[in-house]
Amino acid sequence: MTKPYTPVPRFYHERLTIAMMCNESLPLHWEDADSGMSYYVTVYPKDIVTEDEMDFLLATTNEGEDVKIRLDMIRNMPTPTK
Repeated sequence: MTKPYTPVPRFYHERLTIAMMCNESLPLHWEDADSGMSYYVTVYPKDIVTEDEMDFLLATTNEGEDVKIRLDMIRNMPTPTK
């Protein structure tokens, strides 16, 4: 069963947009809303999309795999680095 969506704070969008603009990799920990499986993978954010009133991050892993991560399932949001 899919967990209900919880809107995320605005800074999630801002942080991910900065990462996209700088081609920054982010080590993200997230849970799959359907299966409950947890992932900890370094990703390169590519886009944020809205589907069915839920926000998703489209990203690519270091291995080249495309992933779609529901924003409210991200368990850590890395702070910007200089």
